[in-house]
Amino acid sequence: MKLSLPLAAALSLTALPALAQTDLAAISLTARAYDHLVSWQERSFRPAGLTEVIRAPGHILLDVRAVLDGPWSDTIERVQAGSRDIRLVLPDGRELEPEGGFQYWGQLSLIPRSISARRPRDFPEADADIHWNGLFLVPEGVSQATLTIASDDIRFSGVVTVPKTSTPESAASFASFTPRDVRRFRVAQLQDGNGDGAVPSTLTALPGTVLADIEVEVSGLAGNNADGEDRFNWSTSDFRLTDPQGTTLPLVGERFIRRLLDSQFNGVEVGASTERRMLWLVPEGLTEARLLFGETEVATLDLAGAAITDTD
Repeated sequence: MKLSLPLAAALSLTALPALAQTDLAAISLTARAYDHLVSWQERSFRPAGLTEVIRAPGHILLDVRAVLDGPWSDTIERVQAGSRDIRLVLPDGRELEPEGGFQYWGQLSLIPRSISARRPRDFPEADADIHWNGLFLVPEGVSQATLTIASDDIRFSGVVTVPKTSTPESAASFASFTPRDVRRFRVAQLQDGNGDGAVPSTLTALPGTVLADIEVEVSGLAGNNADGEDRFNWSTSDFRLTDPQGTTLPLVGERFIRRLLDSQFNGVEVGASTERRMLWLVPEGLTEARLLFGETEVATLDLAGAAITDTD
């Protein structure tokens, strides 16, 4: 008997085996609890320097961090789980979804993190763990919960002990920041391109202000990447400059060759150092300023010691 095409297709579909889930094992499963956290969600778009603080009355902010053993084999090359596949199950059966997480430690984003990991290219000589973290709003009084991951291809379940609340780690604690040079001038001379195609331009400070050119040496003390990479990464907008009263001064940008970028993504290996130059617009009579990384003051700058010149 000859089957019609639709019927044959339906039979072939029902004959397909179900996809098997791979069980993951935890290398570590830890948690930190806070009564408040600073959100970095829109930080780079708020030049006023205002700080968004997260508090949830009746709840603690639980920061769950998991390092899972990669289940790599000749047949398992990649594993994935969406943020909706991840839950924190309370003792009464309630299931909580993650509210956000950290791409860089100390810099909370209110975007839940998913899992997407690949087998190392030089497997089996090399291995690769799976890193995940998530922030949950947990009712006060809960002492433990269960983290579950259940996607089409992986599953995991592990008990999380809820600790006492502690102080959130500072984003600035993963590096040291040392000012190496301070200059002040009224006009910055810029150039886009090189040779015959170079386009020159100038940037002039507003009346009553000058441009402060500050060189900062950044030294990596510990990796701040939530995926375990041994690097310290940051963006220009992570820095702030304030007057002694705490008023944020306008960031003009970061030097890049002869150009000035509004913000740039940077990185340095742990144990190594690099220098970056940034420009701020400051009152001409300001003699001292504070340099901050995130909410942490990292240096005091003597502006009065830098003579004001017409150009850079």
